[in-house]
Amino acid sequence: MNYEKIILDVATPIVTNKDSLMVRQMPNEEEKGLLFLVVAPSSDIARLIGKKGIVAKAIREVVSIASKIEGQRIHIKFESYEEEI
Repeated sequence: MNYEKIILDVATPIVTNKDSLMVRQMPNEEEKGLLFLVVAPSSDIARLIGKKGIVAKAIREVVSIASKIEGQRIHIKFESYEEEI
């Protein structure tokens, strides 16, 4: 299953700068399962996390439901960067 595409499909409508949104699978040595890193400008990461993390939790839940079909465990981390002017 293409988890990067699932995360992008869920996250893209939320952000304002769709071209700067990146999702990458990272090596996960600490925990079992797959680790995905969502990277976007700080203003968009704030939208993706939401108040009290509610949007991030919803994104994780959607991907978690999809991953249960294959018996995978998915971890998603959100990282921001400052946009250059």
